[in-house]
Amino acid sequence: MRFSALIGVLTLAAGGAWAAPRFASHPTIAAIEASIVRDGAQATVGALFNGRRWDEVASHVARGEPGWVALAGKLAPGTDAGTAEDLAISLAFALPRDAPAVLAVLHSGAADVSDVCGAPFIEGTVRDVPAYARQAAAAVGRVADPRLAATRAACLDALARAR
Repeated sequence: MRFSALIGVLTLAAGGAWAAPRFASHPTIAAIEASIVRDGAQATVGALFNGRRWDEVASHVARGEPGWVALAGKLAPGTDAGTAEDLAISLAFALPRDAPAVLAVLHSGAADVSDVCGAPFIEGTVRDVPAYARQAAAAVGRVADPRLAATRAACLDALARAR
């Protein structure tokens, strides 16, 4: 059982006033951001995970959809080992699709460059990791924002090692 789920169960069993946030069948960026502000990132991640919505959020991030990659950076402080790995993999999938947004999340410190740019895929999910790394490196190489230069260089190094 995940730590955030255990805390929620124990709090509710003890009759605490705290209640986990709930999400509609398809949570929106705005609803998740409001939950982070109101309840904190950890409670929000726990509610998404326990409400079986975490995979949906991770899929939006993985597709590099506008706003969802930035949301990953706001959710990251509330992740545990498993959800942090999910988020890193989702950001890695998003890297070739929206490298500037992913690099901005990495630059903020919300996720570790080596965890995202090191091709963290579960065995068998990416058939050709070297091809992925070349595609991702090309996308990262096109990022010209000088504020992201150090993150860009670190990501390119990690991608080169992943080949």
